[in-house]
Amino acid sequence: MNLPPSVRLVEISPSYPVFEIKHPTCEARVALHGAHVMSWKPLDEDEVLYLSPDAVFKEGKAIRGGIPVCWPWFNAHPTNPEMPSHGIARNRFWELKEAGEDEGGVTLVFEMKDGIWNAKVTVRAGAELEVSLETLNPNEVPIVVSGALHTYFGVSEIEKVRVVNLEGSEYLDTVGEETMRRQNGVVKFTEEVDRIYESSDNLLLVDDVSGRTILVEKGGSPSTVVWNPWAGKAAGLGDMPDADYLKFCCIEAAIANDRAVIVMPGSSHVLSTRISVEE
Repeated sequence: MNLPPSVRLVEISPSYPVFEIKHPTCEARVALHGAHVMSWKPLDEDEVLYLSPDAVFKEGKAIRGGIPVCWPWFNAHPTNPEMPSHGIARNRFWELKEAGEDEGGVTLVFEMKDGIWNAKVTVRAGAELEVSLETLNPNEVPIVVSGALHTYFGVSEIEKVRVVNLEGSEYLDTVGEETMRRQNGVVKFTEEVDRIYESSDNLLLVDDVSGRTILVEKGGSPSTVVWNPWAGKAAGLGDMPDADYLKFCCIEAAIANDRAVIVMPGSSHVLSTRISVEE
């Protein structure tokens, strides 16, 4: 396939292709493995996403950072504990089906087919970043789908970050014994956070001490996951420096397993996120 002028294909490790985007509106990198957005930097802005400097680039290993695509289930498989956590999408190479550009940015479309599971990821990188995950059902019976766009946002100081517009939302706190709680005020990070909010239409704001605000919009997403592993769990992650939990927070457009979507034969469901930056 001929790539548009703003896109070039490079190998960042043997047989591991990445699409590098240098467009007047932004710079970005998208790996063929996992249809994974690794970085996005709008014009005159700092990098928006966090990518671990120790991320491992090989088939079968999810990239630590950026926007992993968790699909077609979220977290542990709902019925089979031997299946990989967060599904199969982030651990495989996808196929590039379309690539184009215009004055507003670059669009890349990836596809993966795996038996009953058909999916399409569309990445639109420009002054805003849009990522959509479409599940298509070509079968004669319904399929059940969950998942997430597991976005890692780079921040200056995690303890000074505030996530706004989840106030009053109910959430499942999965740190320690799972407990339903209600959000009181803005979300702050002073310890491990692993929460699944019952949140669909909120425009979320990630306020950083740098003075930058990241806007996060979602579509087709009945759940919002907020995560930071903090020091204890970060030390157990072999593909991330121990102290790097201070440099990111994850705000995920998600479909938790208990909010799974039924996709009827011949139909589809789209999970999406749109990210922009305000100073």
